[in-house]
Amino acid sequence: MNKNNPNNIDNKNKINNNNNNNKNNSINNNSNNNNKSFGLYSLEQPAPLPLWLLVLVFGVSISVIVFLFLNFPSLSHQHKQLIRLPKNFKDVKLLSDILSQYTDDNYFIVITTFGVIYTFLQAFSIPGSVFLSFLSGGLFGLKVGFPLVCFVATLGATFSYLISYFIGRNLVRKLFPDKLKLFSDSLSQKRDNLFNYIVFLRITPFLPNWFINLASPLLDVPIHTFAIGTFIGIMPATFLAVKAGIQIQNIQNPSDIFDFKSILTMAALALLSILPTLIQKKLKVN
Repeated sequence: MNKNNPNNIDNKNKINNNNNNNKNNSINNNSNNNNKSFGLYSLEQPAPLPLWLLVLVFGVSISVIVFLFLNFPSLSHQHKQLIRLPKNFKDVKLLSDILSQYTDDNYFIVITTFGVIYTFLQAFSIPGSVFLSFLSGGLFGLKVGFPLVCFVATLGATFSYLISYFIGRNLVRKLFPDKLKLFSDSLSQKRDNLFNYIVFLRITPFLPNWFINLASPLLDVPIHTFAIGTFIGIMPATFLAVKAGIQIQNIQNPSDIFDFKSILTMAALALLSILPTLIQKKLKVN
């Protein structure tokens, strides 16, 4: 038998090519499976930006807030000592009393400073924005305060989404692997009605808002679905908070705001938002 037969050589080349192709496909499939671990946004995405950019963005945000305070109306020495982020209803009442004396004559700078601080707290997942929601009612009333808080809360949440995606992806995965896995499994079951599910999550307290902001870009939640779902989902609680802020002096504790009727209403809205998912699941079973 001729070992140098062209047919034998061609057959060997074909076998080698097939083996190489199979190896390449196997490597690509493994790579894709690893990248898909937390959603399609993880697929072939570029490396996250360096963390020092996060520090830079934080520093620039602080600089903007300082600039606004430097242009704030002149406060009395006593009032200056009392200005701080509210941590409870007592602080909200105090701030409402102080700032209401300056709001009418300095409306633009007061409302701009309020909006920037609220957005900043949401973007960097800093606690305290809920008390600002009450404060907005006392300073701006329901007609202005309600849409204002809905807008800046959504804007801040969207900034948090973007920061997580472009800078903090690896950090979020490292810090919250178990929560990400649970959230990923939950989203995969609601993928056909993702918008309704985001609205549902915003109405209910099942997941913290800051975690939804950070995890959503890693789990293939489109930014437009995230932003619009957030805007609509936070409306019920925001309405109650801003409305309560108008009568903040009469409020002693959260039970004065979130009474049984309010909680029942929010539960009904949550059920309504998730209803399409439940109906679709029922139809699939049948």
